Amino acid sequence: MELCEQLKKYRKQNNLTQRDLALKLNVSDKTISSWETGRTYPDISLLINLSSILKVSLDEFLKGDTGTVEKIDKDLRLKKIYKRWLISVITIFVAIGGGFIFLSKYQYENETVDRFNPLLQTKVGYAALPTEENAKDSDYSKVLVDSKKKKYKKTLGSPYKHMVVTDDAWGKSLYLNFYGGLAPRDKGYAMVEHKGIYVSRINFVDWETIPKSIRNSMFKDYSKYRDMYEMEKNAPKMPAFKGYKEPKVFTVMTGTY
Repeated sequence: MELCEQLKKYRKQNNLTQRDLALKLNVSDKTISSWETGRTYPDISLLINLSSILKVSLDEFLKGDTGTVEKIDKDLRLKKIYKRWLISVITIFVAIGGGFIFLSKYQYENETVDRFNPLLQTKVGYAALPTEENAKDSDYSKVLVDSKKKKYKKTLGSPYKHMVVTDDAWGKSLYLNFYGGLAPRDKGYAMVEHKGIYVSRINFVDWETIPKSIRNSMFKDYSKYRDMYEMEKNAPKMPAFKGYKEPKVFTVMTGTY
């Protein structure tokens, strides 16, 4: 016997009208009518409820209607596939959304992250460098030259630390670290290609090579930049508020306009 006939049979045996049954299942009268005429059939959760309401086992309820059983089985498999697909899509969107938020907020913090961050643009900036003529002890780094004897020597540019790199005519600058070795005597400036705080390459240049619009926002003498990072780092900070982060990009005002 088909499911539609079974449903009608057991409904009448329990002295229930289509409306009575519809109210118990929280569906419409038309839905019950559609089931009993075979136009549609209940899903598995409603079948279980029907079995309980009509006081008949699910096996007995579906007995003989292999076609409907096969349809229900197919629907269940499709629902499982759809559920897995939906979970996969949601997971991808969450990952993309989370990645976007992370890359939007976590900038100028880590060289590796900045290097592969598609939200950051590659820029070319310029920096005044310490040279043998104007360098002080604080500008030198200790480099190990003999591990057995633990012998060190002082060198410039290994690395250059906290150099003020100016990116544009508005004086937008940031502190960058990079390696380059000792600058030539006639080229005491660096052209720096960077993405966030990741420096991809540098080239030594002279003052005249720097675009005039950017020179106007730079100090020609490196000594003007010396200890700027340490002074700013040790300067009293304004009271922080929730969500506030100290800006990594700042403006250099030279007063040479």
